[in-house]
Amino acid sequence: ACGTPIAVTTPPPVQPAPPPQTTYQQQQEPVYEHAREASSAFKEAISGKTNLVQRVINIITKPKQEWEVIATEQPNAMKLIGGYALILALIPALSAFIKYGIIGMSFMGYTTRSIASGIQTGLIQLLSAVIGVYLLAWVIDLLAPSFESQKNFGRSLQLAVYASTPQWVAGILLLLSTTMSMLIMLIGLYAIYLLAVGMPILKGTPKDKVIGYVALTIVAMIVIGLLMALILGGILGLFFVGSYGGFKF
Repeated sequence: ACGTPIAVTTPPPVQPAPPPQTTYQQQQEPVYEHAREASSAFKEAISGKTNLVQRVINIITKPKQEWEVIATEQPNAMKLIGGYALILALIPALSAFIKYGIIGMSFMGYTTRSIASGIQTGLIQLLSAVIGVYLLAWVIDLLAPSFESQKNFGRSLQLAVYASTPQWVAGILLLLSTTMSMLIMLIGLYAIYLLAVGMPILKGTPKDKVIGYVALTIVAMIVIGLLMALILGGILGLFFVGSYGGFKF
């Protein structure tokens, strides 16, 4: 009204937002990082830079104390799979390959062996163990709230991986005879005890809920094992069909 000019500030132009990364880039980078971490964990364990052997001995001989040590560790899925599960799962896998592919199977005086059969059986053992333990951890974590337990996939994976130790170690008995499969199963039952001891420590499961939690986990373990054997057997069978060797005296 008095005629004094008023300075008007012009807001800066809005810069266009950078285009978002494609879904492919967003998904591929973490996958690559996970694979590299798992590979590094595998190499460290093979070279003896980790406590793998001591962990195996401790979880079998003094599980309660070892579960308490594990509870102080930060779960790392790639290190658990690449630096522990994959290495121990190689025991039954290599044993099956040697038994079916090199030593051979004897029946009524005949011995049959096939490298293709050995490879197929070994791969089934290896893949079912690694994939199966991951699925088992998923089931354990899914059931956790129903048993007043902590829902934490990292802890569930620790429980599934370390509790599977006895059956993986017992896989070396496949070298002796196929009849050892029953003994391997019996030794694998020790995993039930390991689960029962580890659940209250890692998952905070109340003592009165442990039996039910373990029972459902066992059912899941059996179902997963059967499904993995059927699916992998069918898939790998397509690659090895017609590749089996003949009989030898």
